Amino acid sequence: MEDRTGTNGTVFCEKGRLYTKSYDPGRRVYSERLVSVAGSEYREWNPSRSKLAAYLATGGVSYPLNRGSKVLYLGAANGTTVSHVSDIVCDGTVYAVEFSPRSFRDLVRMSETRKNVNPLLADATNPSEYSFAVDKVDVVYSDVAQKNQADILADNMDMYGARFGMLCIKARSEDVAAKPEEVFEMSKRRLQERGLKVHEMRSLEPYEKDHVMIVAERPRTSYAVAFREDGRFMMVYHPRRKGWEMPGGKVESGESSADAAVRECLEESGYEVEVIAEKDIGYCDVCAGKVLE
Repeated sequence: MEDRTGTNGTVFCEKGRLYTKSYDPGRRVYSERLVSVAGSEYREWNPSRSKLAAYLATGGVSYPLNRGSKVLYLGAANGTTVSHVSDIVCDGTVYAVEFSPRSFRDLVRMSETRKNVNPLLADATNPSEYSFAVDKVDVVYSDVAQKNQADILADNMDMYGARFGMLCIKARSEDVAAKPEEVFEMSKRRLQERGLKVHEMRSLEPYEKDHVMIVAERPRTSYAVAFREDGRFMMVYHPRRKGWEMPGGKVESGESSADAAVRECLEESGYEVEVIAEKDIGYCDVCAGKVLE
C-alpha cells in the first residue's frame, strides 16, 4: 500500500486502486472491499461511486484535505463519499449537509460510529440555516445537483471562512440545453467573479459523464491594526470606496501575513509598523502592531 501522491498521506493506492484508512474498522458503508495491511484496515474507494475518488483517479492535483481538516460537505446524500472523507480527516470534522430526509436517515446511521461526522438536515442554498452547528471550516466540498452551483459554494465559503472549495459541477443540473463545456466555463467565471482563484478544473470522465471538479481558493488577505504610543490607531482613506479603513490587502506569494501587513501599511500610509500579534479570522488575518516613528 503506497501513499497517493499529493494527498498528504490520507489516500493510498495499490495496483491502480484507491483506498482510505478506515476510521471505523470492521464496518462497510456500501459493500466496499476491506483490506488489512500491517495491522491497519483500508477501504477500497470506488471512483464510479464517488466523484471525489473520480477526481483523484483522473489525476487531480489540487487536493486541499489533510488529517486535521474541518470540512463542510454539501449534498452528503446517504454518506458514501462522506465516509471516505471521514477516514481522510480522521483528526478533523465533517459537517455533512443533506436536504432529503430519506437520504439523511442513511447518513445518520453511518455517522453513529463515526464521531467526526456531524449530519445536518438542511438546505445548502441557505448557509445560515446550519450556523448553529457549524463553526469556521477549512474546506467546503459541494456536490449539489441544482442551478447556481458556483454561488452555492461561494456563499458557504463566505459564511464559514473556508480558504478552499471543491465544486462538482453536473452540467445538466445547471442548464439542460447548454453545451457542457459552456456550463463549466460559466461556473469557473462565476467563481472568479466571487473573488476565488481557480486552481484546477478537471473532467471526471470516464467515471461521470458531463461532470467536472473545480478546486478554488480564497486569496488570503492581511490587515493591520497599528497603534501609536499615544493610543491612536492607523486608518487610511480609500478614495474609490470613499471611506476610512484599516490598511491591508492580499498576501503575495512567498509572504507571511505579517510581511503583507507591514508592506501594505508602508505602501498605503508611508509609515513602518512592527507586528506584535496575529489572529486568523477565516481567510483573513488581522495583525496587531505598533507604528514606528
